[in-house]
Amino acid sequence: MMDKHFTFEKHILIAGKTEKERYSSLNQILENNNLELIRFPKSMRSLSDYINVVQAKKLFTPFYETRGKYNANQILDFHMDWIAENNCLFIFEEFQFVDDKFRLEILRIMINNLETNHQGTKLIVTLENEMSLIKCLGEIVDETEYKTKVQVVQSNIQISTL
Repeated sequence: MMDKHFTFEKHILIAGKTEKERYSSLNQILENNNLELIRFPKSMRSLSDYINVVQAKKLFTPFYETRGKYNANQILDFHMDWIAENNCLFIFEEFQFVDDKFRLEILRIMINNLETNHQGTKLIVTLENEMSLIKCLGEIVDETEYKTKVQVVQSNIQISTL
């Protein structure tokens, strides 16, 4: 039984032990969740996989209409606005298998959004080990007038190490 309380004011990283134990911890957290839940497939590995899910689940709101389809960059731009405007919970399980560049970019966007807006979509991520991820994020997020990059990461991520 987990003794930590999760308020969903920060993004949550669940790390350590086995995939089964991380899954069990995730489910315990989700039992008391009252946010809209969007679970991304474990098979997601890249930006194109992510965009396919965003399109399929309609996780974007175009601010203009076109007769044709939107390209991937437009969808991603619309989706970033959607993230800032919606209060839901994204679940990424076993995130260590996702392409490094995409993984860092989506987390950077989510952390910067939370730091700037203090609300919007939150994340729960499960992964084997968070240490290198946290270090990399501390180099790429936006610093603020009052916080260093490392402080921005620390103030927007709650780590649950099993």
